[in-house]
Amino acid sequence: MPFGEQLKLVFEYKELLFASLGYSMIIAFTAVIIGFVIGVICAGVKIAPKGNIIVKIFDKIVDLYITVIRGTPMLVQLFLMYSIVLVSFKYSDNNLIVPIISFGINSGAYMAEIIRSGIGSVDNGQMEAGRSLGLGWFTTMWKVVIPQAIKVVVPTIFNEIIILVKETSVVSLIALQVDGEQVYDLFGIVEKIQMLEPACYNATLVVIAVIYLVIIILLTVIQKLIERRFKKNER
Repeated sequence: MPFGEQLKLVFEYKELLFASLGYSMIIAFTAVIIGFVIGVICAGVKIAPKGNIIVKIFDKIVDLYITVIRGTPMLVQLFLMYSIVLVSFKYSDNNLIVPIISFGINSGAYMAEIIRSGIGSVDNGQMEAGRSLGLGWFTTMWKVVIPQAIKVVVPTIFNEIIILVKETSVVSLIALQVDGEQVYDLFGIVEKIQMLEPACYNATLVVIAVIYLVIIILLTVIQKLIERRFKKNER
């Protein structure tokens, strides 16, 4: 079958394609939010003064979390969540929470290091200046250091988002259900369309690749616009 005919057949399933795109984006961007929150908390623990035993304990826990998550593949983490940690959701009518939490926890470890390194890049003199003016550690961090660190970490955070969006393709290896009905992520829809139209496998792969590419290009454009806005504010 000519490639053009394959593409026509694939686009007959545009509703399935849009639905799968929606599920992939829900997973990716909800996970990014969870990851950012986890990252901020973990980075806060890492940079906080280690004046008492509780902070020291949490610091060690954060170190362990970051080491384990960054040292194991995303696919392994997803399967562990699906089959062991969140197994109660495995056969539920709505198990989209499994990949969302899995990717959120994974992203949190990377976000923590991104935010920590961004804060670390701000000159120590900024903190000292704030403290010399009578501001507390937290106030100085929030009002003086973090605003400067944001400009540094935005490009890296967007790189993490881009990586996360692409990594959601591994979700196709687990069965997703919403309201008791099986659904598919963006890459998982390839298998579904192949069952309906076996001759269109290659065309479906190309369409999915183009969709991912468009998403990444849009994210890159947004990143450039934000960076440009920061540069204007500096002037």
